[in-house]
Amino acid sequence: MKTLAIIISFFFILISCDDVDSRFCVVNKTDKNVCVYLTKDSSTNNAKLYFSEYGKVDKQLRQYYFIKSNDSTHFSVMDDWDSPSNYRFNDDRMIFIFSVDSIQLKTEMLDKHPQTVIRKFEIAQKTLIDNNWRFEIK
Repeated sequence: MKTLAIIISFFFILISCDDVDSRFCVVNKTDKNVCVYLTKDSSTNNAKLYFSEYGKVDKQLRQYYFIKSNDSTHFSVMDDWDSPSNYRFNDDRMIFIFSVDSIQLKTEMLDKHPQTVIRKFEIAQKTLIDNNWRFEIK
């Protein structure tokens, strides 16, 4: 009887788990390690704030990853990247990736020259679908 209860419990745990879609792959084709930040906000303000305050406790959910040179990582979301209601994309179905070559940045450097320190990539959901959910930073 105890074994049956364990099997039934395991079954309910298994079917109650939410699916995670991790097919969105970001590839670092540069010769440097990068830190990337994913957002639906096109301004650099939040990215600049994140990169300058890296390591501090942040109450807002932020999608960021470290990617070594010539390596890749997957951005995972609950549910489905293709879903029309996916909250990662803005109303124009765009997503933005900001990257820096190093997180050893001083706030003053980001304030004075964010355009040379932070790289911004605009990606349409259709482009991701056409490229099999793969994006390369070159």
